[in-house]
Amino acid sequence: RHHFSFPSIFIYGHTSSGKTYVMQTLLSTLQLPHVFVNCVECFTSRLLLEEILMQLQSCSETEQTSQVHCDTFNDFVRLFKQAVATQELQDETLYIVLDRAEQLREMEANVLPAFLRLQELTDRNVTVILLSEIVWELFRPNTGCFEPFSLYFPDYSIGHLQKILSQNHPPEYSADFYSAYINILLGVFYMVCRDLKELQHLAALNFSKYCEPVARGEANERDSRKLWKNIEPHLKKAMQTVYLREIS
Repeated sequence: RHHFSFPSIFIYGHTSSGKTYVMQTLLSTLQLPHVFVNCVECFTSRLLLEEILMQLQSCSETEQTSQVHCDTFNDFVRLFKQAVATQELQDETLYIVLDRAEQLREMEANVLPAFLRLQELTDRNVTVILLSEIVWELFRPNTGCFEPFSLYFPDYSIGHLQKILSQNHPPEYSADFYSAYINILLGVFYMVCRDLKELQHLAALNFSKYCEPVARGEANERDSRKLWKNIEPHLKKAMQTVYLREIS
C-alpha cells in the first residue's frame, strides 16, 4: 500500500455495468483512504475541487471539517499537499474517484490533464480513478495529455441479468415462478435494452399483469402458455416505449 500506484486509471463501460458499485465496495472492503465524487453533482471545477478537499479532511480523522475555498487548480495542489501532510495519509496510496467523469470535458481545459498527472503535480502518493460511460478517445484533449491506464467493464450477459433480476422476486411467489417471468422478459427485451435499471423498471411494471391469471385462479404457476398469452400484448406495448416511461 505504501508503494506509488499508477497516477490515473480510466474505467469505462455501459451504464449499469457495476463500475461505481465495484469501486465503492472495493475501496470500503479494503479500507483504503479514498475520496468519491460525482461530477454531475459537482458541476463546476470549484465545486469539484472543494468537495475533494472537504472529503479529504474527514479522511484524515480530524474531528471538524471546515469550509474550504479553492478557486484554481494551483490553490487545490497547495491545499491538497497540506491535507495529506497528516501521517495517516502519507503511509499509503490515496484514491480520488471521479464518477461520471465525462462532465470534466465541460470544465476548464486544464482540469482533466491536471487530474491525470496529479501525482506528479503534488509529489504525493495519489491515484485518480475516472469512471465513465464513454471511451477514452472522446476525452483526449487536442493538445495531448498523460495517458491513463484503461479498464473496460463489459455489459452483463443474458445469464448475469437473469441472475441479478431474479433476486428481486416477491415473497408471495416462488423463486422459480419469478425466474420464468424474467426469462420471458429478457427474451423480449434483451435485443433492444441491456440497461439493468431499465430492465428492473420493466420487470416491476409488468409483473402484476403476468400474475393476473394465477391471482384469478385461472392458471397455476406452471401454466406457462396461459401466462405468456396474458402478458404478451403488454410486453409488446412496453417494447414501443422502452426508455420513455410512458406506461404507468
